[in-house]
Amino acid sequence: MGHKQLEFENVHWKFRDQHGGVLRNKRRGRKARPLTTKAPVHLVFKIDRRKIKKGFRSPLGFAICNQVIKRYAKRFFVKIDQLAINGDHIHLIIRISRRSFGQYFFRVVAGQIAQRMKNEGLWVTDTPSVWKLRPFTRVIRGWKAYNTARNYVMLNQKEAEGKIVYRKERLRGLSSAEWELLSSVEPTLITNITFSAKTFGGGRN
Repeated sequence: MGHKQLEFENVHWKFRDQHGGVLRNKRRGRKARPLTTKAPVHLVFKIDRRKIKKGFRSPLGFAICNQVIKRYAKRFFVKIDQLAINGDHIHLIIRISRRSFGQYFFRVVAGQIAQRMKNEGLWVTDTPSVWKLRPFTRVIRGWKAYNTARNYVMLNQKEAEGKIVYRKERLRGLSSAEWELLSSVEPTLITNITFSAKTFGGGRN
C-alpha cells in the first residue's frame, strides 16, 4: 500500500507501552513486550500482501480472520472491544486477563490465520512466513488515548468498507458527517464474537 498506516508506530522513541511492528527495527524495541491486565491494548497484525493471493477483505480471508479471532479469544479469555479487518492488516482493541494468555493469543492467532490461508491455497509462495511485521501492541492509558485508538480502529473499518475515503490526515481530516458515521459504529462490531466492551480501567500491572 502506498500510504503509511498506524501513526502510533511513528512515535519510535516511546517504548514504554509499545512493542512490535517497526519498533522491532530498534534495539530498544526488542525487549519484553509491555502488557497489562488493567488497561486495554491496541493490537495490530500486518501481513505481506505480496505473499498472499487474496487479502483479508476477500470473503474467504475475512471468514478465516473472524473464525480464528473468535475461537482463540474465547480460549485465552481475551475480551474484544473493537475489531477492524482490512486488506493487509487487522486492528483490535483487547483486554487480557493474564499476560501469558495475551502472549499466547498473539502467537496462536497469527499462526492459525497463516496456516488456514495456506491450507486454502492463498499463499503465493512457500516462504517461512507471510507476516510483514511482528504483532504491534500499545498499552492504552487514559480515556483520551482510548477514545483516539477506538476512533482510529473504527476509521479503518469504515475505510475498508468503502464508506470513508482514505486521507493522510486520518482522524484530523474527517468531516462532521464522517465523524457522525464513526459515532454510529457499535463497539461490538466483531462478527459472532460476543464479548462486550467494559468500562475503561486505568492503572498498571
